[in-house]
Amino acid sequence: MSKRLTKPQFQYIEDELRHYHETKKELEELRSNVITGSIYREYRDDNIGGSSGGGISNPVERQATILEMDKQINRMGKVVSAIESVICKISECDKTMIQLRYWSNHKHKWEYIAVQSFMERSTAIRHRDVIIKEIAEQLGFRK
Repeated sequence: MSKRLTKPQFQYIEDELRHYHETKKELEELRSNVITGSIYREYRDDNIGGSSGGGISNPVERQATILEMDKQINRMGKVVSAIESVICKISECDKTMIQLRYWSNHKHKWEYIAVQSFMERSTAIRHRDVIIKEIAEQLGFRK
């Protein structure tokens, strides 16, 4: 990427990476709720004063529409997809680094992460930066 990510953007991507597993689980639950009909929130009709509700009478089509229209589900889906796309391309050493840095219950220091990932501290941080920028690119952050 030619343009650097701002600090808040970088932190946002790191936060999404840190909460990837929770986001993925919540996304699956939300999709399941819509598909099974136990929608977690009511679909609001913004057609005020119209003669016809204009709603879809077929339950399967209605569920598909709600699923497609739901901004939260779409955003979460994009985040999970972007992270999975990048993670499947990186090396095992980089995966170890991501696991220790973001998905471990312990807050490991970069020195420990680097040793466990078979690289120098500065190299680990550079790899992290590339991974974060790659996820940002997948999410559509401007280049």
